[in-house]
Amino acid sequence: VSHVYAAPEGCALDDCEAWAAANPALGQFRSLKDMETFADQARRLPSKENSFRWLYLNQRISGVASLVSKAEWMACRGDVDPEELRHLPCWGGLDLSQSRDLTAFVMAWQCPDGAVLVRSTAWLPAKGLRERAEEERVPWPAFAKHGDLRLIEGPVIDPQVVATDILELVAGHDLQAIAYDRYRIKDLERELERLGESLPLVPHGQGFRNMSPAVDRLERLVALGAEGGPGLIHANQPVLNLCAANAVVEADPAGNRKLTKPKSRGKIDAMVALTMALGGMNMEPPDDAPASSPWDEDPDFTLLA
Repeated sequence: VSHVYAAPEGCALDDCEAWAAANPALGQFRSLKDMETFADQARRLPSKENSFRWLYLNQRISGVASLVSKAEWMACRGDVDPEELRHLPCWGGLDLSQSRDLTAFVMAWQCPDGAVLVRSTAWLPAKGLRERAEEERVPWPAFAKHGDLRLIEGPVIDPQVVATDILELVAGHDLQAIAYDRYRIKDLERELERLGESLPLVPHGQGFRNMSPAVDRLERLVALGAEGGPGLIHANQPVLNLCAANAVVEADPAGNRKLTKPKSRGKIDAMVALTMALGGMNMEPPDDAPASSPWDEDPDFTLLA
């Protein structure tokens, strides 16, 4: 005889009767306190809801889940002026794209209290922008007027422009490293070499093993920032906001998570870049890292205590 204990479909996450329906031993060998704790996390973090419904309510779930809620993300808005942050250590995240797609670069500054301030820059080809806006239902021309979306003349992304712009963005900052997706990085390195410049580039894997710790860190920072603590503070930029709204995660059988582009509702490149920047904070520094790097001065330096 087989009997399935499951909560009713569509039940509220804090429905105690639904908890009991799926857990007949709740309060005995199933901890009620653990149930309450996980339910509270699931209410605050969309990416935790699927796990709660699956593991605690015994419900069928989708394989993907939103990373952050709109309310929490927008609660993390704040003033982020790069000119005032030159004294802080800074990490970058770079998500290069196909020749006609969105390329994104994010800078993340680490504050002494644990807060992380971020700004993003993105690039798209100027040719066909209005047609792209109509097709994707995204106001790309308006985003370009805002300033965080830079248009490249012609029909394709020019790596020379991207390289030049990144050098301009990081100039004068205490840049520790730029974590990057290996895709098309050779094009950027070639342009940097041609310009006679270099950047502290470190590769960042896109699989579950490398992305999961960075996704967890981003999620924690957003939750802390939304509650007024020393968490994430972003500059309320349209492209990054769009990517945050579209970002979804998928999990492997071990519970490791990564952002997934194919299953997302739209562009997420700036969130991928942000996630890599946060991941880069805990990576080994490149060989040409500055002598003032926190890795050298403070062996106990960590991103999040």
